[in-house]
Amino acid sequence: MFGKLSHTKKITALSAAALLALTACGDGGGADEGGEAADTGNGEVITVGIAGEVPYSYLDDEGNPTGATVALAERIFGDMGYDVEAELVDWDNLIPGLNAERFDAISAGMSITPERCEEAAFAEPEIMYTTALVVEEGNPFDVHDLDDVLEAQEAGEDITLTTLTAGIEAGYATDLGLDYDGVGSADEGIEMVEGGRADVFAMTAISLNQMASETEGLEVTEPFVQEIDGVLQYGAGSTVFRQDDTERLDEYNEHLAELKSSGELGEILGEFGFTDAEVPPEEMTTEALCANDLEALQDIEE
Repeated sequence: MFGKLSHTKKITALSAAALLALTACGDGGGADEGGEAADTGNGEVITVGIAGEVPYSYLDDEGNPTGATVALAERIFGDMGYDVEAELVDWDNLIPGLNAERFDAISAGMSITPERCEEAAFAEPEIMYTTALVVEEGNPFDVHDLDDVLEAQEAGEDITLTTLTAGIEAGYATDLGLDYDGVGSADEGIEMVEGGRADVFAMTAISLNQMASETEGLEVTEPFVQEIDGVLQYGAGSTVFRQDDTERLDEYNEHLAELKSSGELGEILGEFGFTDAEVPPEEMTTEALCANDLEALQDIEE
């Protein structure tokens, strides 16, 4: 299915202390413990950093790397003639590890933000982030996005909204003028609705579909992109390269564009629970997201 591939032979968790040491003596990635590049007999090895976040990139029950971004890396880098290996890395150490040449790319669905674009080079968008709501089965308040929740609150309905305290949905709620409660974890938010202490819990759609869609008595609404002051709040993630790795980035983007135009990108992501709503349209660009130019994305058809 994925052409020239090899399963990951080496998976290591990098601590902050280890990463500091690697910064001083990075080996360029794709090397074994003796410092020699691994050879699977299929092609040149490329090592990607992964983050351990379901369903993006994580280790399965047997300790093997899997997830939507891992499958995508295997497909594209395989088509480029590489054998793919992975390093399990603490999230905060992904970009430092990349720039220390501990691995060659990041495959973790990392959000494209202006701050990160100053530190590394992002491929074109691969996974678009959408929001969904967890509600009681039957959706008694008939809410499908945060605008509906706001309308219900303004109409005097006794509807309680919960979001992650540090989640992007909390920012949306604040900008919209919603009354809401913050919780520290997704499990807590789901439990709030399940126990009747909240009517709505808003969070990233793909995560809610993984966590709550099978919970008895609850349902997850269709994914949506929230609008604030007339501007759709688009966000997306992609594979990350070092800023000087332009040739490989350009080749990667060529293969990614082919998967988008053929519809294969959605098929690869769909194996891990993603829907068409999470597949970025071809018009969405890294340039606009790096510049935080959401106005430039407003004509995109969802």
